Amino acid sequence: MKVVGLIPARAGSKRLPNKNLAPLNGRPLITYTCEAAVASGVLAAVYLNTDSPSIAAAARECGVSCPVLRPAHLALDETPTQASNRFLLEFVAERGETYDAVMTLQPTSPLRTGEDIREALALFEANAPCAVVSVSPVAPAFWLGRVGKDGRFEPLPGGDVVYRLNGAIYLHLYEDYVGSRQAPRTLVYPMPIDRGVDIDTWADLQYASFLLQERTRPARRSA
Repeated sequence: MKVVGLIPARAGSKRLPNKNLAPLNGRPLITYTCEAAVASGVLAAVYLNTDSPSIAAAARECGVSCPVLRPAHLALDETPTQASNRFLLEFVAERGETYDAVMTLQPTSPLRTGEDIREALALFEANAPCAVVSVSPVAPAFWLGRVGKDGRFEPLPGGDVVYRLNGAIYLHLYEDYVGSRQAPRTLVYPMPIDRGVDIDTWADLQYASFLLQERTRPARRSA
């Protein structure tokens, strides 16, 4: 199966300004997703989708090109990722590139690995037609709930673990994606909490920095 990987990374960001170039352990945030995509070895092409020449330059240093800068009207706060990705897919289609599937890799998930990408694609290929999204565990259902009108905590029923979309991997059949069609079914690729960090604030960035340091720290010897 021929899969294209798209990394959407616009310049604008309100909660964490210039987020995609924010330093994470001395390197721009965008580089982690670019390197994981290339290292996966399973994507026929990997493209950056951005409106920023600076972000494009950082990605290029990791071996990821930006065929065309997206126009300003597709780089607004309210612009759906799918709309800007379709613009890029249409551009490369006009130069003769065709793909069977589209994998979206958000740069705000820097701890996703090349192995995560390979395993998500293997799940997709074994079950197509479908879509695959990555998730991370949150807590047992009864730990979560809502506050009722009388101020009481109303837990969710059951004891199963609840998961959240972590934004690291979205995988769709090409025709479903460009045609805005819903897949017959959507399967989940579970990722551990420490690889499912989604960066939206400075605190998220600091937490990711800590996790990266722990990942590379030599194993502690038992006393």
